[in-house]
Amino acid sequence: MQALVALLAFMPVCSSSIHECFDSDCGVEGATALLQMGMQAQHAVRKEEQKCGYLTPGCLGNPLTMFNNNEICHSNKADFSRSLVDVMREHPGEDGYCYFNAAAMYITHGGDVPDYVAAVKEGILGLRGLGFYRGLNTGKFVTYNWEGESVSTHADLDHYLYDDLYAFSLGFLQNQGLDVSKLNDSQAWIDVSRQQCEQVQAKYNFSDDELVFNDLLDMNMPIMAQCYCAAGVPLPKNMQGPYITKKAGYNSPTDCKPVTKREFARHHYMKCVLGYKNSAADLAYLIGRACLLPGNRIGHYSECPYSPEGV
Repeated sequence: MQALVALLAFMPVCSSSIHECFDSDCGVEGATALLQMGMQAQHAVRKEEQKCGYLTPGCLGNPLTMFNNNEICHSNKADFSRSLVDVMREHPGEDGYCYFNAAAMYITHGGDVPDYVAAVKEGILGLRGLGFYRGLNTGKFVTYNWEGESVSTHADLDHYLYDDLYAFSLGFLQNQGLDVSKLNDSQAWIDVSRQQCEQVQAKYNFSDDELVFNDLLDMNMPIMAQCYCAAGVPLPKNMQGPYITKKAGYNSPTDCKPVTKREFARHHYMKCVLGYKNSAADLAYLIGRACLLPGNRIGHYSECPYSPEGV
């Protein structure tokens, strides 16, 4: 759902990322390990009973990648070094999140088409439970001066630095033109996602070589560092390892490489290739949590036309 999409239910967001609060020394590794262990409990079945991809018994993934690339012990690791387009072409009709289940902390097969409204709420609350959420607009107010635009947000949790800019970049915030009411109809929402995926590819024309699975997985945490750069926020010390900083081009807050719209689009398009059900989950999480307000400020939850009940 990512977002660091990384998300607990379908992790975009997501966006795609699990991080500690700005002012804490609690580790990314600890948060991601907890998430990975919880996720792994879902897959602790015997090999011959496993329908989807899985991690070999006794392996919880690769902590050196903060569980963003678990090739080291994945049942389908031979395909990590190939283009996802080629892999999925060889598995027509198969859910990519099933085939690559547990490949990263945010790639978890969720079974049938989800109730996207319920799943958005679960994703928001799940990520909130891993951080230090103190309430709406209590986090640092940051401004991204980025690709000729200026957009601001309250980073009430660190993953907002990734998810807010990611959604804004793709046009996946409320008030950017998409009909959020379609979330109530899972198939209609998948159709919305399919259309968005087609538009992304029409705009960026990603080659198969740009969609090698290992490359996509290994860019998730560097994208987070590049979001910090775009926001002018120092990267936490426990994220300043070479796995992140080298690919991110991050040396200091004043000597770093901001994330690009193309890199955001490539991250989302990975989920399109893995199945529109999965890209729809990423889209649902992003649009369900935030909106674009006057003055190019990103608002959240009750500030928006739509907010999941109970968040």
